Amino acid sequence: MRVQLQLLALLAPFTLATPAAEFGYDPAPLKHEHPGQLFNHVNSKSKCLSGVLTDTNSTGKYESVGGINTYLAYPKSKKTDIAILYLTDIFGVQFVNNRLLADSLALAGYFVVEPDLFNGDPIGVDQLGDPSFNMTAWRERHPPAAIDAIVSSTIAAMRGDLGVKKIGAVGYCFGGKYVARFLAEGKGLDAGFTAHPSGVVAEEWQAIVNPLSIAFGELDASSTPAQRAAAEAIFTSTNITFQTNLYSNAEHGFAVRTNLTDPQKAFAQESAYFQAVRWFDAWIK
Repeated sequence: MRVQLQLLALLAPFTLATPAAEFGYDPAPLKHEHPGQLFNHVNSKSKCLSGVLTDTNSTGKYESVGGINTYLAYPKSKKTDIAILYLTDIFGVQFVNNRLLADSLALAGYFVVEPDLFNGDPIGVDQLGDPSFNMTAWRERHPPAAIDAIVSSTIAAMRGDLGVKKIGAVGYCFGGKYVARFLAEGKGLDAGFTAHPSGVVAEEWQAIVNPLSIAFGELDASSTPAQRAAAEAIFTSTNITFQTNLYSNAEHGFAVRTNLTDPQKAFAQESAYFQAVRWFDAWIK
């Protein structure tokens, strides 16, 4: 009984009756966020680390996949049997950092499929912190049912037309919620990685059946210590394969955009990338 009460206490932040904002569904406080830098090399002397960008121009191409405008990044081999579904943050496929990160995952040997989750209506980076921007109205235009339909259509096309046999998914911020939703039984994902996920509720964590890795940031107010502990308690109770890493001095959004002049933040971003690559190397390759 004592163990059950302790678990219930940990789950409290994720109670389904709690307002969505308390799950981090609304953007975390912006005071720690940085508008945009993505690594283009790794600060490491290790020769075993590879698969990172060498320039700042995205090199993939756009195609229609399952009727969705989609950015595709191919590995050197051009093989499509092992793939990563890239579910973006609120800045969408239009944000160059998201395309560059897809290219970098492709350089690590994966076919990367990055659908436009918002049908050409992402939030612009220049709107970050703009008090005149109506986030509520934007979210109403892109409810979970609409995003689910896009992800489902993309997965079906990947396994059909594109010949994909195994699918891992990365989800950043907004996209992390849908990594969780599609790691449920029969939803189509074989493994998942998310960095600074937002909006995930207990029911979604509880439904996960396939391996999941999470990169949390110490400064991310959308994933408080209590919420992180609650998620880990759920994973332990459901006996899934999981990994969680907490990066010091890392803000919400750090895996896609951060201040690279800060060594801790640069380390966190690069490490989150390799966390994802190694996770998929273990579970889908």
